[in-house]
Order: sequence, then C-alpha cells, then structure tokens
Amino acid sequence: MRKLEHFNLLLMLIALAAVGQMTQTIYVPVIAEIAVYFNEPSGAVQQVMAAYLFSYGFSQLLYGPLSDQIGRKPVILAGLTIFLLSTVIAVFSPTLEVLTIASGLQGLGTGVAGVMARTMPRDLYKGTALRYANSLLNMGILVSPLLAPMFGGILAHFWGWHACYIFLFILGASVLLSMYHWLPETRPVSPEKRKMVASYVQLLSNGPFLSYLAMLIGALAGIAVFEASSGVLMGGVLGLSSITVSILFILPIPAAFFGAWYAGREGKSFYSLMWHSVIICLLAGILMWIPSWFGVMNTWTLLIPAAIFFFGAGMLFPLATTGAMEPFPYLAGAAGALVGGLQNVGSGIATWISSHMPQNGQFSLGLLMFLMSIMVLLCWLPLAHKMNQTESTV
Repeated sequence: MRKLEHFNLLLMLIALAAVGQMTQTIYVPVIAEIAVYFNEPSGAVQQVMAAYLFSYGFSQLLYGPLSDQIGRKPVILAGLTIFLLSTVIAVFSPTLEVLTIASGLQGLGTGVAGVMARTMPRDLYKGTALRYANSLLNMGILVSPLLAPMFGGILAHFWGWHACYIFLFILGASVLLSMYHWLPETRPVSPEKRKMVASYVQLLSNGPFLSYLAMLIGALAGIAVFEASSGVLMGGVLGLSSITVSILFILPIPAAFFGAWYAGREGKSFYSLMWHSVIICLLAGILMWIPSWFGVMNTWTLLIPAAIFFFGAGMLFPLATTGAMEPFPYLAGAAGALVGGLQNVGSGIATWISSHMPQNGQFSLGLLMFLMSIMVLLCWLPLAHKMNQTESTV
C-alpha cells in the first residue's frame, strides 16, 4: 500500500470517527448489567443502540450538504458540542427511556463524524489514491470498536456502567479541542451552488450510486445486528461475565481490519475485490444461520461466522464507498451524507427489528445476517454485469 499525502489529516479523521464508533459499542459487554440497573429485560437495552443509529444516520443527511455550503470544520465543531452535552445527560439518566433519548442525541452529534469520514477523503484524493485512503481510514476506524468493548468491560467492572459514558465525554472533549486548534478547511470551491434537495435528487437518480449505497447498508446492518445481539446472547443466554463478553466481542473485529487492508492491496482489480467481498459476506450469512436450524449455539457458532462476515464487510466498506463517492467531487458532502447516513439508518432499523425478535438462540441473528448478505449480492450483480460488458467492449 502506497504512502499518501495529508496522512496527518487521515489520523485526525480516525480520531473523530472513533468517537462515534466507540459510543456505539462501548457498553455492549454490560448490556445485561444496564438491564438489571433499570430493571428491564436485556433485549430492551438494544433500543439504546437503535436510537443511536437512527439519529447518527439521519443527522448526516443534514451535516453533509451543510458542510458543502459552509465548510467541514464548523459542522464538526458543532456536532462534537452536541455530543458532549448529550453524554452528560446519559451519565445521569434515571431510566432506560432517558438513556435511550440521550443515546439518540449522542448520535445526532456524532453523525458529523460519519459523514466527514467519507467526505473529507474525497476532498483530498481521487482515483486509486482515494481507494488507498479509504482503505487506510477504515483500518484505523476499526481499531476503535476493537478497543471500545474492552474498555467498557474493564471500566464497568471497577466503576459501573456509568464510567463508560464518562470516558466517552473525556474522549469527545479531547477530539473537539484538537479539531479546533489543528484542523484546516478542506472543502473545495464548487463552480456552482446546489441546494440540498437538488443535490440529493441528482445522487438518488444515479443507479450505480444507489446500488453501492444499498450494499453498504446491508454490510453495516449485518455488523450492527451482531453487535447488538452478541451482548444479549453471550451475556444473557450463555451467562458469560461482562469481561468475558468484552473479550469475545472483539475477536471478529480484527477480521474487518484485515479485510480493509486487503481491499487496499496493489495489483488487485476493483472488480475482483468486490466479488471476493460479496461472496465472503454471503458465506458468513449462511454459516451464521445454519446452526440455529439444529438448535445449536455456542461462542464458536457465533464468532466464526461473525469473523468471516466482518472480513467481507471490511473489504466492502472502502471499495463500495469509493465506487459511490468518486463520480461526485463537488457533491462530496451530500454523497457522504447519504452513504453514511442511510447506512446507519438501515442499521438502526435492522437493530430495532432484532430487538423485537426472539433472543433465546441465534436464529434471529442468523436470519437477519443472511438476508443482509443476499441484499449485498443482489445489488452487486447488475454492477458486475455492467463492468463486465464495459471491459469486453474496450
């Protein structure tokens, strides 16, 4: 993988995205403890993640076009400020309902991280360099969900689950100060000004953009459903401790890291890499569902398919993001908003559906992950056919 210019800005983007990623997963190992604290069933705590994903996704639809008009830095500072205020509410939540509302407000703030992680690389790079940058960025971003559950399990073990949110406040404040002092403005000057609705109409009328977007939604939804269900299944059903759950939870995540690395390798075509990622996701969805047909569930039937899915999704994220974003240099904010926002809205819907399905085995989890992998395949097939035809006519 080649060296890139503006590597310091990629590191700042990774830190910004880490706030959103860690907020989503830091409390997963202690879902059972939060449920006990509020005297609620474990499955109900999944609503906290669903609320976060909904607002995290929808807020990006505002941040993206707004950043095209006024710049990237102002919206980043505003989003982080919202995040800090809502995290204070989360720390002092008296009920699960208030915690769910606070989580939704956190997502409203960190949505700026999701859209900027896709928008600013397009400001800085194009072509193969953009694919490499997205690959590096995804590799860095994946470190935060690797560390978050471990931190959450350790913090909760010694100081209770509230310590998870205190840690998030400290992290968010540090990133806010760093962005304020050192982040330059990267927004390119567009030759024409487009209104938000016009930008979205142009993007959503583009067939390839919609296909890549749907693939990204399916991949992230599969991961989100596993993240939300694994704490319930391993902690609530298998009866494992929060520390054990935090350790097991992170085991599949390095697979996504290596998937992102593999997607950035030189000497591999975009077409072949996309096929690899799609097939791997489909295989993982099948393997996650099959054990439930025989009433079997243990740590291995959960973690092995999850690791395979994470590897395929880790490949898919930088590849499909590049395919969606590259044709729109002057709509990067709006395109990044749709790519990031609708991914997380879709994940929130999948997580909400999961929270209302039986959680006494991995049938629900396996079914949803299999359906997401089928969605990825069906969206890739027309794109692959079009690419194949283009290559054959050249």
